[in-house]
Amino acid sequence: MKKIKAQTLKATIEEPKLWNILKRQAAEFCRETGLHGYRYISQTQRSKTERITWVLVVFSSLCCAIILMKMTWNYYAAHPTLTVIESTHHGIWNYPFPAITVCNINRLSYNLTKEFVDNLKIPSNISRQFLLQEMKLLNELIVPGVFGYDVKKNLTRLQDIIDDNNLSILDVMKAITKNCSSLLMSCKWRGKLGPCDKHFKQSLSRDGLCCSFNYYTSPTITPNKIHKTAACGYDTGMTLFLNPEPNDYHASLIGSFGMKIMIHYSFDYPDYNAEVQLIRLNSQHFMSVNPAEMYSKPEVRNLAISTRKCIFNDEADHVYGHAVERNLSFTSYTYHNCLAECRATVARAKCGCIPFYFPQNSSRMCNLRDIQCLHKYNSFIDTSWPGFTTNLPFTVADIKQSPCGCLPDCSLYRYPIENSFGQLDYSVYYNNGSYTKNPSNAISIQNHSVLHVFFNDLVGFQYRRSVNYTWRNLFASFGGLLGLFAGFSLVCIFEFLYFFVIRVIIDTYISPTKHNNVQH
Repeated sequence: MKKIKAQTLKATIEEPKLWNILKRQAAEFCRETGLHGYRYISQTQRSKTERITWVLVVFSSLCCAIILMKMTWNYYAAHPTLTVIESTHHGIWNYPFPAITVCNINRLSYNLTKEFVDNLKIPSNISRQFLLQEMKLLNELIVPGVFGYDVKKNLTRLQDIIDDNNLSILDVMKAITKNCSSLLMSCKWRGKLGPCDKHFKQSLSRDGLCCSFNYYTSPTITPNKIHKTAACGYDTGMTLFLNPEPNDYHASLIGSFGMKIMIHYSFDYPDYNAEVQLIRLNSQHFMSVNPAEMYSKPEVRNLAISTRKCIFNDEADHVYGHAVERNLSFTSYTYHNCLAECRATVARAKCGCIPFYFPQNSSRMCNLRDIQCLHKYNSFIDTSWPGFTTNLPFTVADIKQSPCGCLPDCSLYRYPIENSFGQLDYSVYYNNGSYTKNPSNAISIQNHSVLHVFFNDLVGFQYRRSVNYTWRNLFASFGGLLGLFAGFSLVCIFEFLYFFVIRVIIDTYISPTKHNNVQH
């Protein structure tokens, strides 16, 4: 019995302990590794103070490397993508021609409104002349509160008349708004004269019913089917002979004669975000467009949407498709369309309806009885952050979010404009796209306007969004920092594994077994 106990005690004493093995491997690692400073720690002939100093130096270097690596990672997380100018000479034929939306400053045609009122069924106690003047109140549908005083009773009375005639607000607005063929007398696209009805269609914009060229709301239209031009200069774009008809003014939103022109992307709803220019009466305007494109490289798709903070058009249905009920109908997702959808959603939540100037999907259209509510919540609707007032009482956390959850486009087109104009010569007449001094079979140029929209140059700007840091960049950055502060290389990883994993396992389990076998 005593013999067995002695053998057990001897085996226990001879059995190498894990802690001793780790100490021995650490000392050998410090002597043999190529990392800077470690060999001085393991030299027992050196003083204790000197060895402790080298421990502090090595530890401080590692801490500095880790801190800088953390800073690099934080910068990568905060700036996952990088946008740079790829080219200042990107061919103009690569850019879609911008959409042109023409809106008459006069929102109600006097002649059409009079004809409309004459055909209405009205109460016997209201005269048609009085009703003709009351029709000006329809501008409240576009800008609630534009009259500046309480017109609730008048609006209710006018809406009762509209209801008695089984008409919708959109029906009324179409009946009293000049159509595109009378508003646009002549259209010349890329030097070829043609009927304006071929190019311009009546459309809905933030200013109500307007006429748009190259603006698409049908989902069957794809970006490669929209109009383009491969030249620059005023005779290679769109030339319009406009007929503001000042004698037909009945209710304008601003105290001026002329047209409001909006230049925007073909799939963007023409809202306040569009490039806007007012066209004066009796003038010729030249609107030169300097297009810019920003595209994202395919590698950007590999980033999470929450990381890159932008969205591709074909991802929108997956991201937003089942999140909320859609109130508006658009061809494709864009940031500005998403904001318009949000404004319509806020209007519906506050007032139970959507203003007529939005492309409706299936919601109730606001009428004149809803004006008071729209006016009350206008600061919640017509703001850059729909749903909040213009005071924007945000916290820092709120600002990091995007309004309505709308994400910017990963690829987009912008159309900055430059405008110049001159007075028209009243002695000149207009005839089929050309000017003449002969008045026969020609139109007097007085009380008209001419507009040219064209590309300013044969080239434009192109921006590229790419991933700021790939795994290769991070690998190189981390390796450089570790190499600078600790003399680290890739082989050091294998050294570490060799000394502290492989050799520890061998010394703990394999070497003692061989030693016991030799003894037996």
